[in-house]
Amino acid sequence: MSQEISGNEHASSRRAFIKTAAATAAVAVAPGAANAQEKAPRRLRIGAACVGEYSFMSFCWSDIMEPDKATISKGGTFGTPFLNMDITHVWDVNPAEAQKFAARMGAVAVKNYDDMVGKVDGVIFGGFYEVPWQHLLARPYVEAGIPVYLSRPFAYRLRDMDELLNLAAKHNTAIIATAKHEHYHEAPALKSRLKSIGPIQCVQATCWASDFPIHFHTQFMLLKIFGYDVDKVSVITDKEIGNNYLQETYIFKGWEGQKPFICSLQNVMNQDSFSIDIIGRDNTVSAKMVRSPSWQDSLLFRYAPQVIDMQRTFDTKKSYEPLDILRKKTEIFLTGYYSLKERNGAPVTVGQVSTDWQAPLVKPNWIDMAMFKKG
Repeated sequence: MSQEISGNEHASSRRAFIKTAAATAAVAVAPGAANAQEKAPRRLRIGAACVGEYSFMSFCWSDIMEPDKATISKGGTFGTPFLNMDITHVWDVNPAEAQKFAARMGAVAVKNYDDMVGKVDGVIFGGFYEVPWQHLLARPYVEAGIPVYLSRPFAYRLRDMDELLNLAAKHNTAIIATAKHEHYHEAPALKSRLKSIGPIQCVQATCWASDFPIHFHTQFMLLKIFGYDVDKVSVITDKEIGNNYLQETYIFKGWEGQKPFICSLQNVMNQDSFSIDIIGRDNTVSAKMVRSPSWQDSLLFRYAPQVIDMQRTFDTKKSYEPLDILRKKTEIFLTGYYSLKERNGAPVTVGQVSTDWQAPLVKPNWIDMAMFKKG
């Protein structure tokens, strides 16, 4: 017997969601709906950093946060401001990209990466090429207590992540650092069903992604389901960017009543976002997300859950997850990268990779270190 969780189950919930949202908006603007002396809550001022080449901010997240006057560049937006966030300031390593994005969003482009300190309630780092320098770019905001979202894969050296996490702990600054699949409802749904299938025999998963460091989202979703107590990690691929084959294998240590088990994740170019099959002794549970041709559906189901949790982090000033979990995610990712580059894909024990080992940079000269202030 097999149980399946599918994105198709929630087609009706999407319609109900939009209907409810529209009704709520109507009440909010109705004359006399609120006491005239009551003030609407101040919208969060968000700094957008790294918005140019290979940025998820310019690709999709901005379509969820666009002001009404913004130019629609792809399939459209939700047609109404969706969240309580306004992008007010923008920085990019390329000033022309910052200016272009700022003009679209009705924001102000700043010259220096730290010029948004004191002007925003949160900062979203949306780029990929900037990740190796992300701990430096985020430092002034973390020191100022301004919550930040860190773009995946979070860090290319564990020492860099440790430095930033220690700073966040010192200044009590909230951090959210996730891949979008971690926010999907299928993760807690599958986790809740583990007890019903008996001891896990193995896990097989697929992810639509030809780029290992950036688009291999499901590797972090699997950790969300099974925990972070991973013994060994292996990664094999013909190339990191634009690969023809890619497989990551986790060996989980197990827990009481559960022996160690293997979890295998492969890249497949079948257009679906992901599929997961958890084979237990007594039953199998499965989940998959089928891509919709509608850009609005993609915004709602594939991107909005993550952006909503960004807003929650900025609003509450509480980290999305404990900082030690963020470190563990980064360490497991880097262990896999070490397996690929240093061991030709052989399994590597988590904890055995030096904190000073650095994964290869996609764009080694993308940022000039001279831009960072000393001390």
